[in-house]
Amino acid sequence: MPPRYRLHIEKLVMGGLGLGRLPDGLVILVPQALPGETVLVKAVKKKKTYLEARLLDILKPSPSRVSPPCPLYGRCGGCDFQHVSPADQAQLKSAVLTDQLLRSHLLTEGELAAKLTDPLAAPFFFNYRQRIRLQINSKGECGFLLRHSHRIVPTNHCLLARQELNQLLASLADYTNLRHLLSLSSSLELLLSPEGKRIFLIFHFLRKPRSTDIKAAGEGAVELKNVGGIVLQVEGRGSFGPFGADQDASPLLNLQLKLEGGHKIYFRFEPGVFCQVNLAQNEQLVNLLLDWAAVQKNERVLDLFCGMGNFSLPLAIFAREVLGMDLQRAAIRSAAANAGEFRLKNCRFERLAAIEGAKQCLARQQRFDLVLLDPPRAGCRAAIPAILDLSPARIIYISCDPATLCRDLGMLTDNGYQIKRIKMVDMFPQTHHIETITMLIKVSSP
Repeated sequence: MPPRYRLHIEKLVMGGLGLGRLPDGLVILVPQALPGETVLVKAVKKKKTYLEARLLDILKPSPSRVSPPCPLYGRCGGCDFQHVSPADQAQLKSAVLTDQLLRSHLLTEGELAAKLTDPLAAPFFFNYRQRIRLQINSKGECGFLLRHSHRIVPTNHCLLARQELNQLLASLADYTNLRHLLSLSSSLELLLSPEGKRIFLIFHFLRKPRSTDIKAAGEGAVELKNVGGIVLQVEGRGSFGPFGADQDASPLLNLQLKLEGGHKIYFRFEPGVFCQVNLAQNEQLVNLLLDWAAVQKNERVLDLFCGMGNFSLPLAIFAREVLGMDLQRAAIRSAAANAGEFRLKNCRFERLAAIEGAKQCLARQQRFDLVLLDPPRAGCRAAIPAILDLSPARIIYISCDPATLCRDLGMLTDNGYQIKRIKMVDMFPQTHHIETITMLIKVSSP
C-alpha cells in the first residue's frame, strides 16, 4: 500500500503544485495544495529527486482556499486553480515566477524585489475566453481531457467560456448536420468574433472533406443563430471554408483594442489565426507594452512573432517603422490587411520564421531600437544569437512559459543585456498558467 504522509506545504512551484518535505528533506509535490496548509497525502509516483503525491485531506486550510464552482473540477484537466480565491491567484502565480527566477540565478533577491512589479490581475475571473477547443470522442461527444489521461469528460458548458459560446455548445447535439461533422472530427474550436457577436466553428477533420461534409457544414451554419461560418481543417491539407457564412457579412473575426490616449485599433483576422483567448486582459497587456516600450517617432521596431499584428499595429502608431514577421500565412495576410485598413504605411509584414527573419535583417543591414519577442511555449533559443547580432537598445519578451523564459533570458543577460523590469500577467485565471512580460536594456557589447 502506498505510504501516506502529513505535510506542511511551503510554497507553490511550476505547474501550480504544492511543495512539502519529509523529515529527511525529500521533496513531495502535491496538486491542489496551497502554501501554509497542512495536508494528508498519498505517494503515487517516485521520481529521481522527489515524490508525486495525491491530496487526501486538508488538515489546516489556507485562507486563500475556496470551493471550486465547476462540477468537473478535479476531473477536467483545465481549470486546476479553482480552489484558489480569485483575489489571490495573481499573487500566488507571481510568487511561482519569483521562485523560478531566483532558482535560475538571473537576479538576486534584492534585484528581483526592485524589478518585479505587482502582477497584472485579470479584469474577469470567469466567462473570459472568446475561444475554446474541445476534444471529440468516438461517440461524437465534445469535452475536455480527463486529468493525466486521453479520455474525454463530455461537457456542454465551460465556466471560462463567454456566454455566447456556452449557448452554442449546449445546442450542438440538437442538429443532425453538426452531429455528422462531429463524428468525423478529432476536435472542435469555437471562436467568438466580439464586435459582430458571430461565432465560427472549426472542425479538425480526420480526412479530406467530401461533398456530403461540405453540404452538412453549409446547412449546419445556416441552422445555427449568430454563426459566421464553419471551417473544416485537415492536418497537412489546410482549411476548407468557411461554409454557410452570411453572404452580406465578412468571413473574418473582428475585435477592437482601446489604447491609452484615446487611440483605437480594429483587427480583422481569419479563423484559425492565433488570437489571445482573454481579450480584456490582452487589451491591458497591449497598453502595458506601449508604456514600457515608450517608442519615439524616430525609432524602428522589429516584432519577430507578430501574428495578426496584435502588438505591431499599436506600436506603429508611435514608431517611425515597425516590421513584423511570422511563419503563418493567414496571420501575415491578416496583419497586412489590418495595417492597410488602418492606413499605417509605416508597418510592414513578412512571412519568415524568427531566426530567418533576424538573419535577413542582418543581411540587409537593418537596425532596430526595439525587438519584440512573443514566442510559443518552446521559447526562441535558436533565434537569440541573431537577435544579439542585431544589437537592439531594448528587448521586450512576452512569454507563456517561465522555464523557457528563464533559459532565454539567461542567454540575453550573459551577452550584454540587463533585465530592467518584469511582471506576471494573469492571462488565464482559474489555471496555473503564467504569462510574463520582461523588458531588457543593452548595457554592454557581448
